[in-house]
Amino acid sequence: MKVISNSSILIGLSAIGRLELLHRRFPEGVIVPDAVWQEVVETGHGRTGAKQVATAEWICRQQIQNKVFATALQAYLDQGEAEVIALGQEIGQKESTSSPVYQAN
Repeated sequence: MKVISNSSILIGLSAIGRLELLHRRFPEGVIVPDAVWQEVVETGHGRTGAKQVATAEWICRQQIQNKVFATALQAYLDQGEAEVIALGQEIGQKESTSSPVYQAN
């Protein structure tokens, strides 16, 4: 199954050199919305996780469609978290036991 990930788990696992654990747990891949990609790879260039995420072939970037919903969520969450939830709603995924990661049934 594929999952949608927030930046926290990507940065955290990269910091301890264990980003591959996410791939082992979800071999079909990890999806990150644009805001998460920007936070980790673009804005975070040169920081922990940027290179690891950018070069991981099993991590794919996906644009959200429901920008209105994501914007409304930003009243309570940061942009990356809002886009993770919006993307999860769009592709019909449910929350897993790990809060920053959402997985399909």
